[in-house]
Amino acid sequence: MSSSPLNLSYEMVLERLGIRPISHFSHSRESLSPQERLKQVQFQAKHFVEDFKMVNQQVEYLETFDLISVPYLVRSAFGNATSLLNPYLYQTTRLMVIQFNTDAGTKTLLFSPCDITGNVETPHFQNMRRPFGRLKDLLQPIIAPVHNTVEEIISRIGLKPEDIDFICYDHLHTQDLRKWLGSFEKPAYFPNAKLLVMHQEWETVKDLLPIQRNWHCPFGVEGIDPNKVIPLHSSILLGDSLALIHTPGYTQGSQSLVANTENGLLVCSHNGISVDNYSPEYSTIYGLADFAKEHDMAVIPNGAQPELRLDQYISMVLEKTIADPHPDDPRFSYIMPSSELSARWQPFALAPTLSFGEVKFGEITVDRDALDATSLEFETPPSYLKLEREPLRS
Repeated sequence: MSSSPLNLSYEMVLERLGIRPISHFSHSRESLSPQERLKQVQFQAKHFVEDFKMVNQQVEYLETFDLISVPYLVRSAFGNATSLLNPYLYQTTRLMVIQFNTDAGTKTLLFSPCDITGNVETPHFQNMRRPFGRLKDLLQPIIAPVHNTVEEIISRIGLKPEDIDFICYDHLHTQDLRKWLGSFEKPAYFPNAKLLVMHQEWETVKDLLPIQRNWHCPFGVEGIDPNKVIPLHSSILLGDSLALIHTPGYTQGSQSLVANTENGLLVCSHNGISVDNYSPEYSTIYGLADFAKEHDMAVIPNGAQPELRLDQYISMVLEKTIADPHPDDPRFSYIMPSSELSARWQPFALAPTLSFGEVKFGEITVDRDALDATSLEFETPPSYLKLEREPLRS
């Protein structure tokens, strides 16, 4: 695949990590016409799929694990397309563990590793807990049940914290990253991990406006060593089986994960919380199909106040263009929400037409014979390009 015209030092750092920038989507949103932007994104997405599938390398291992189920406003998830007597539905946030081959060795990536204890300090969650007063901790297992923690999962599947090479998220709302990457106050739980984040997202989270703070964990990135962060200036390939695609809309720096699996191209995103957001015309959720038909909507974006609503719509169409048909029902796209709509005990609960649940491909590899990589030196690199020596897997 072609590379973006980035400076040499940046490309060399990415190459050392087994990453290559791609230029498929670099100029696809420049037109002032929304329809033209949509057409350009679809065109570039088809070319990306052709190139990606031509290599035809699958991820070595991919597995998801339920972390926590939390209430979420129906209006946020589906806008005006449906409503309930109970204004809340439930969404389950999942951790995805992926291993993939690169020219720099086999790498392990965690997608959406949530620090449940740290994230609860986000004002949005504190506002939801406040009405319960002193009972909030007692009611926690009922209101927001925790299924697993990241630490438990990593240990259970046979990995150690130092085995993790990368962590990344679809966006940084509610995330406290200090536990995983370290801060002034404590060492990193994942000592070798680097954060892969679109530079728009990273610059935003460091300098929030008041209207953004409700959805961000206070001090969630404070004191993190900049050497632990790789701000991305384009969509990227991780080896030949995995990609991070910039999909702005929910936030300016939203990104979507694309994995080549035995079932085809799987996309993971937070632009929708169910397959119903992406194929509303086939949805069994009350009102969605009629709403989509009436308003000629190809997708129904998730989010009450997305920063870039038009771009989010275009990004969801991009995701649909990349994803293969769902293996269980080809009417739907193979797009797995990072936080998925899940029916729970409350009356009149919403349920997705088709649910992913927890999935698994391949078997995990645990390699204890790691070799030190030769460090690279650059002429006056930016602070975030000053990399440490880290192990590569043989």
